[in-house]
Parts: sequence; structure tokens; C-alpha cells
Amino acid sequence: MEKAIKKKIEESPSLPGVYIFKDSKNRPLYIGKASNLKNRLSSYLNNPDPRIKSIILHAVDIDIIITDSDTEALTLEESLIKLHKPKYNIRLKDDKKFPYLKITIQEDYPRIFFTRNLKPDGSLIFGPYTSARALRQTRDALCRIFKLASCNKDFSRPLNRPCLSAFIGRCSAPCVRKISKEEYHELVNKAIKFLKGESDELAKRIEEKMWEYARVENFEAAKILRDELFAIRRITQRQQIVTNDGVNRDVIGFYRSGVHCVACLFRIRENRLISKEVYHLKIPQNEADENIVSAFIRLIYTHISFLPEEIIVAKEPSDWDIQNRWFKEKNYDVKIVIPIKSELTNLLNWAEKNAETELAGLVISKRIKTPILELQNILQLEKPPRRIEAFDISNLKEKYAVGASVAFLDGKPYKKLYRRYRIKRVSGQNDIAMIQEIVQRRLDDIKSNDEMPDLLLIDGGKGQQNAAIEIIRQINLPIPVFAIAKRSDQLFYPDGRVVSIPSLSRSLILLKRIRDEAHRFAIGYHRKVRGREITHSELDDIPGIGEKRKIALLKHFGSVEAVKRAGEEDIAKIPGIGKKIARIIYEALHQ
Repeated sequence: MEKAIKKKIEESPSLPGVYIFKDSKNRPLYIGKASNLKNRLSSYLNNPDPRIKSIILHAVDIDIIITDSDTEALTLEESLIKLHKPKYNIRLKDDKKFPYLKITIQEDYPRIFFTRNLKPDGSLIFGPYTSARALRQTRDALCRIFKLASCNKDFSRPLNRPCLSAFIGRCSAPCVRKISKEEYHELVNKAIKFLKGESDELAKRIEEKMWEYARVENFEAAKILRDELFAIRRITQRQQIVTNDGVNRDVIGFYRSGVHCVACLFRIRENRLISKEVYHLKIPQNEADENIVSAFIRLIYTHISFLPEEIIVAKEPSDWDIQNRWFKEKNYDVKIVIPIKSELTNLLNWAEKNAETELAGLVISKRIKTPILELQNILQLEKPPRRIEAFDISNLKEKYAVGASVAFLDGKPYKKLYRRYRIKRVSGQNDIAMIQEIVQRRLDDIKSNDEMPDLLLIDGGKGQQNAAIEIIRQINLPIPVFAIAKRSDQLFYPDGRVVSIPSLSRSLILLKRIRDEAHRFAIGYHRKVRGREITHSELDDIPGIGEKRKIALLKHFGSVEAVKRAGEEDIAKIPGIGKKIARIIYEALHQ
């Protein structure tokens, strides 16, 4: 142990705070909190725990931050762990920030956003969610049902005209004061109740209000509420009823293997299972179950605005006394429940089984590494080709020429790195030159050597392969380039060898699969471009007219010919157009 560390531990204060073990490069190794820093840090001296020994062995310094209370230390610890991602802390395995839903209730006209950045600005926060796609669908549904604003406009002063969302009926247009502040806040409160899981109560209130409007023959207002009611019931009918006591609770099941752990969280509101979220955790070897539960509760519940009445887990968190005080300081009335032979035990077992299944799937997916190692041997590569990028082009008699590249990481599609290209530098049907262009453009996009693929795969024969190799040579990159012919399934090596792919070779079949994915992606883009060209109209050639404005014009007037017959003033009345754009449209259509 470093003498400096021992001295800092001995001199540490008997106060609450956060401590940070750091390595020789000043990187945090482990971040912890304590009600009494001196007592906690002293426990690290001569501790037989292998993890503690490893921290002490690699640490060269300790930073200490004193806080006013142990609950403040808990919040600070969680923020620092998220910021630094220390090696020895329990943390979410995926480094990206999880998405949340944010409602800006501090504003006169609150808006609803998808966000990954949790800045404390007074907004209500719901989440975290593990599926960004599902969250966007939820946000879109809320906008559709309750007509909430989701734009970035400044509502402090009324605007002259609403946006397209209002024009197509997805926003109540608070930006132009089409709705009063009181009426808009009523919509916001409905959305909040829905997100809290209070859909039955919300539906009951909406139905009562609907009949009130109907009795006084305000049928327009009644129809709006009827549509809201139907939309809410459509969603809740798809939710499974799993309890009958009406308690809002989260059930969290864990399953672990080595340094991998999966947590499955069931959110139950008004007896319904409204969502299932799965989180992958990275945990130190031999970490106590109680510490995993404690860390997960901190990760999930520190930043959100509404908590359940109960959190169901198999083991009590190690620092529940501090966590409980933190909840009370925030006015959250939350109970940790460890069920014993009850309906809740079955729910917990169900969550744990889901976590086990998820972790088993993770382990199976990691076996794909075996074909990657086989590829290294068969292709005689210096290192395993963990990241493979494949290229293909598609055109029709010299028209609509496009290219595409796909990426596979450890044998699985890595869609974040999929790219599509319109051919710009090649005229005529020259497949070889087109391959050169898209390979050149893809490699130009890559910023650093850390992002370079381990292998390039070309959908084609020797000519296309040589074209790609020439680009690699020009920019002096040590990336091997292979090609697979479309019909014969022959593999072309960089040294000129040609090998037929055996039907039982898992590793070479993986290359065929990657080649086929590049072909599928290129064909799909080609069809999209061709379809766009076929449906091309005069409106597409007008500067400043994008897809949204084009749709708005055609929706209002019915056809391009009708737009031509319209006057400037008529065109300017369309939301999102205005006088300036209307003049441009009118002049372009009457040249």
C-alpha cells in the first residue's frame, strides 16, 4: 500500500462525504460514500476481500469530498459514478445515457421531450427507459391524445402562426394561444396522470367530463374527450392485469453470472403491468447481492420525479437506512418489500426468471466470437476481425445509382455504422468506380484509427476488390480487403487466391450473411431513391420546399395543378409557408 494512501486514511475526518480512489493516471478506480469517512476508509486497511485488495493495490491517491449529510453524499456519489464510470463500481453496462421523458412544468406552457440529459431545471422526469424507440412512441402517443407541444419554440410571446403539428391535429397550438393556459394545463395534468399509471382514474374523469359537455350540448368538446377516452382505453386494454390490491409497485429481479448481472424491472400501476425494462450491469467479482440491490436502486430512482409505493426485491439494500432518509427528504413515501410466500413472491420469481433468460441470451450471443476467431485463422489475419464492414452498389441501367455499407461487430449487425450513399462522382454503369467512390467516402468519414474496421468485404468479384484495395493503398491503411462473388459464393483473397465457401463453415457463412446484408441495404435504398424520383413533382425543385411543406401544400390544395392555380395569398395561409416562401413557390410555378 502507498504510504500516502495510508496517511490520508488515517487523517480522514469523521464526517459524511464521498471518497475517490485514483490510479497512477489520476483516473477514478472506485467511488464510495460514507456517514463517517474515517471509519469507512479505515475498513479498507488489511481487508481480506479480494476486490478491496485490488483497489488498494492499484490506487496511488484518495480524494475526499465532505458533504453536509450522508444523504447528500449518496446523491453526489451517484453523480460521480455516472460521470467517471470507475472500474470497481457497480454500473450500468451500456455506457450510453438512458432516455427519459421530460415535462417542463416550470414553464407557462409545458412541453414534453425525449431527453438523455438530466439537468435540474424543475421539470418532471419519467424513466429511465431501455428502449428509445418505445419511449418515442409513448411521447408521440401522448402528443396525439392530449395535443401537447413537443417543439423547441419560445412560448413567452404569442407567435404569428402555428407549426405543422398543429395543422395536422397533433398539437393544441399554445404558441399562438389557440388554447388558454388553464385548458392547456388540464391537458398536461392528464398526461402526467397517464405516465404515473393512473389511467383508470383519468379515464373515469374524462368520461364524467364528456357527459357533462354532452348534457349542455357542447358536442364539439364532448367529441374531443371521447377520442381521448378511446385512445387511453386502447392502450390499457393491451396491459396485463397481475395484481388486485391497487398498490403501485416496481418488482425488480436480478440474475448474475461472474461480472455480469441483469436486472429486470416490472412497473405495475393500478394492478396492470405497464412496462418491463431490462438493464445490464457490470459488477465486480464476488460483489455482495445487497450491494448490487443498493447500487441499482440508486441508479434508477435518484433522478426521476415519481416513485412507486413499493419496491419489491429479494434482498434488502446494504445502505437502506441512508437511502430511506434520502427518500423522506425528497417527500417520497416508498417501502422496500422483501416478499415471503405471497402473490408478490410469484411476481419476483417471474422478474428473476426474465433476468435469467436475458442473461442466458447475452451469454449465447457472446459465443459468436468463436466464428470470429475461426475467420482470423482461415483468412490468415493478424488479429480477430471483430468489426467487419461490407460494401455494395445498386443501379438500374445507369439510373438511380446508390451504394451502401453495413457494419458487423462480433458477428452481429451494428446498425449505428450503417451508411447509404448517392453516387456523385461516377457517370454511366461503372460498378468498379462506384465501389471505389463509396469505400473512399466511408473511410473519409472515419475520424480515428480506433474506429477503423478490421476487415472490408466487397460484394462482387476481383475487379471490385482491386478497386477497394487501391483506395486502401492510397490512404496507407493496413485493412485487409476480401470479396464474395454474388452467384458463385467464391471468396477472393487479397493475394489473388479464390476459394469456394464450404456449406458447413460457420465462419465463412458469416461472411456470406454480411455480404447479403449489404446487398439488402443497398437494394432497399435503391428502391427508395427510385420511388422518390418516380413521384418527383415540380414542388421538389423549388428551393426551400422540403417534404413537410410539400405534404402541407398537397394536403390543402389536392394537387400540383391546384397549387399552380392558387394565388400567393392563398399559398401564404398554409402553416409553415409564409409570404416569402409563397412568393418563391408562385414564381417557380409560373416561370
